[in-house]
Amino acid sequence: MLDNELIKSGTIHTLQVLNNLSNLQNSVTVVKNFFNQTMLDQLLEFCETTESWQDIIVGGGVIDYRKKISWETDNIVEVSHTVLENVTPQMSKIFNKDLKFNGVDLWKDMPGYTISKHTDNPEFNASLQVYIKNLPYLKTVFEFNGILETDPSPGSGYLADNTTGISHWLDGVVPENYTRFSLHATWS
Repeated sequence: MLDNELIKSGTIHTLQVLNNLSNLQNSVTVVKNFFNQTMLDQLLEFCETTESWQDIIVGGGVIDYRKKISWETDNIVEVSHTVLENVTPQMSKIFNKDLKFNGVDLWKDMPGYTISKHTDNPEFNASLQVYIKNLPYLKTVFEFNGILETDPSPGSGYLADNTTGISHWLDGVVPENYTRFSLHATWS
């Protein structure tokens, strides 16, 4: 059964976080405590216990050392999806464009995962990545008029305008005996 109280409290919390952000500076901003603690705890528990992880296929090939979950009903995946759908009007204000929420993916990064300098798909107007479980040195680094590093703490991450082509990468490699989890969402 879907936790409507968590959706309500999660939406209120995330709206407060977004309301404290100014319009996007340089097309990317670091976010902290993006989800309330109950959502973050449930996301971590789900990630650590589910067996529903799937390969990510891009251009006919499988991405090494990363798996995803795109949709699950009646659990924290649907709660997260609903919260982000609820805050889309505020996201539109922040990005100064009419956004349509596409959905969420949970990512499981396994030992050996890294990603070199790249830009995201500009077909998505905006993206969000929130770390669920991470190490202090596994930061996303953005390059524009200097360098911006994300806060690697659980609950932190970034919002980015994908249409501007900002280069970014993971500064490090997921080590042996560790699994990194994050939530990634996109808007068109």
